Amino acid sequence: MQAAFSPQPHRTVDSFQTGVRQVCGDYAVRPASFGDFPFAAWTGLLRTDPGIEMAYVRLSGVQVERTPTHIRSDSVDHFVLTMQFSGEAEMMQGAGTAVLRPDDIFVSDATRPSRFSFARGEAEQVSFHIPRTVGLGRFGKLLEGPSLIRGDSGFAIALKVLLQRLSWQIAHAADTTAATADDFRADPIPENRLSETSERLEEAFFSVLASALLDAKASGHVPRDTHDRLYEQALCIIQRQAHDPSFGAGQICSELAISPRQLQRSFARHGDSAREQILSTRLERARRRILSETRLTVSEIAYASGFNDLSFFYRAYRRQFGAAPGERR
Repeated sequence: MQAAFSPQPHRTVDSFQTGVRQVCGDYAVRPASFGDFPFAAWTGLLRTDPGIEMAYVRLSGVQVERTPTHIRSDSVDHFVLTMQFSGEAEMMQGAGTAVLRPDDIFVSDATRPSRFSFARGEAEQVSFHIPRTVGLGRFGKLLEGPSLIRGDSGFAIALKVLLQRLSWQIAHAADTTAATADDFRADPIPENRLSETSERLEEAFFSVLASALLDAKASGHVPRDTHDRLYEQALCIIQRQAHDPSFGAGQICSELAISPRQLQRSFARHGDSAREQILSTRLERARRRILSETRLTVSEIAYASGFNDLSFFYRAYRRQFGAAPGERR
């Protein structure tokens, strides 16, 4: 898989951040806040014209974050299917957190804030970018997530094989498609250079992905596999009680019989805080209900989602999603 992308090394965090911006959009990159592994980064890109875009990364000792400010600064508008090929990485978006191991797949939305940590040693990933219009047309609400597809499922195995074949097909459709080290931009492959095989592989890939997403939803594979018992339990409590405006970190400590400092350390391991997670959970619930329950007013949904201050809700919502609550109804 790596050979198809001809990955280029990045010697510094700044160089890697520039490369990520060219491949995946605007992200903040910084050394991981925990772990003993040094920074290392390689990146590669495959692209066809029109349609397919795939990115390769091999990373260590770094954390990558996409905030509302980054989202507003670029025109990236796609869903991202990320497959773990080696090592481990922690993927976070909204209230969903997953530790990816080889063959696991994390499906996320590039227009929503996210944070990815590569602090557990060298990790290798391939991301397949699905344009929003294509994703919504083919999968609809199945892409509401994030979603985790377990690597030991038959669907993940099939998707891995198809990704490998598709990347090989694209890489060999022209003399070279990998990004250069200087500007990290790939020259698009003319459409007439791609064989019908690529189209068939892409169609097969989307068909398997639809079944995998259905299975993940039905199986309740919620992406919260974190290896941190307190953190996982706290997330469950937040999911259960976030609708209560009086709920806060103190109630989590009481229910788990731990000190505020213990709770803080547990969340800090994941670059998070209980307060931020509670707010993120409330905002995400409000966003989903605003889009789906049009009979209710925005105010009614805000109060039902755990907010008791509408001014704060409107400010937080715009900061998180880059638009006013009722703007996209």
